[in-house]
Amino acid sequence: MSIKKLFSTIIALLFSHRQFWEDYRSGKAGVVDNVLKDYAVPVIALVQLVKFPLIGIPRQAMIIAIATFLVDVAALYLITGGIMRFFDGAPQNRQEQMITAVIGFSLTPVWLAEPFYFLGSWSWVFASAAILFSLFISGNGFSLLFDRINQSAMRNSALLLVTVCVAVFVVERGMLRLFNGFSL
Repeated sequence: MSIKKLFSTIIALLFSHRQFWEDYRSGKAGVVDNVLKDYAVPVIALVQLVKFPLIGIPRQAMIIAIATFLVDVAALYLITGGIMRFFDGAPQNRQEQMITAVIGFSLTPVWLAEPFYFLGSWSWVFASAAILFSLFISGNGFSLLFDRINQSAMRNSALLLVTVCVAVFVVERGMLRLFNGFSL
């Protein structure tokens, strides 16, 4: 995915996500083959690059960026795999692709909020807002992409997403404190 397409996808998700999901369902959105590899991982890497000037010390910035990159990617795969288990029946290829797309795209606000984790006690506000916005985007995605939705699967998916995102926030704040010596 080109940089221009990456940024246009981010803007579409943040400001007109309902239209984005409708375009994705109809195939107009320039569907990527592998959302996790072609969209999610580059967005996570881009956010890590934004952190470099905020940290200031190059060696510590690199260590923090690599560590948080690995935590974010692990969380992405954990959430995606966990949510696939909540849906009934044997997962079909198209169903797996849609679940992966919803999770891969809807976690964008959580990743974009990471540079604000340096704001001390205000970081909880940004993290909470990002998680709620991700829930909203994923809820719209699931409702527009799936004809029938099991309510217990949706509830469990939301709970898993929130739990893992909060755990990632706590782990990343701990890593910032450990590697950078910030008094967060």
